[in-house]
Amino acid sequence: MRLLLGGLFMVAASGAFAQDFNQKDFMLANEAGQIIGSADLCGYKLDDAKLTSFMQNKIANLDETARMHFANARGAQVQLAKMMSDTERKAQCALQAKLAEKYGLTP
Repeated sequence: MRLLLGGLFMVAASGAFAQDFNQKDFMLANEAGQIIGSADLCGYKLDDAKLTSFMQNKIANLDETARMHFANARGAQVQLAKMMSDTERKAQCALQAKLAEKYGLTP
């Protein structure tokens, strides 16, 4: 019963949370955190000047909830990558490298 009540509380809380953030900003923060969090591990390069500009002009302008999610996604990506199988890691790295290109962050 406690588990059910806890689950219902989480659903209700997430619904209230969902109303407080911009989904587009949330996705941008999430993808940026994953791209940056996996770059060194995956071995793809990010252009320093482009990355600096992106952080100053995109991520810094997000609301505090989205910026916090950027930091969380970045840290989580590093930890998750350590637990992935080789196949999962290759797939995730390919995705993150492509997203880095999409956002114009590669040399």
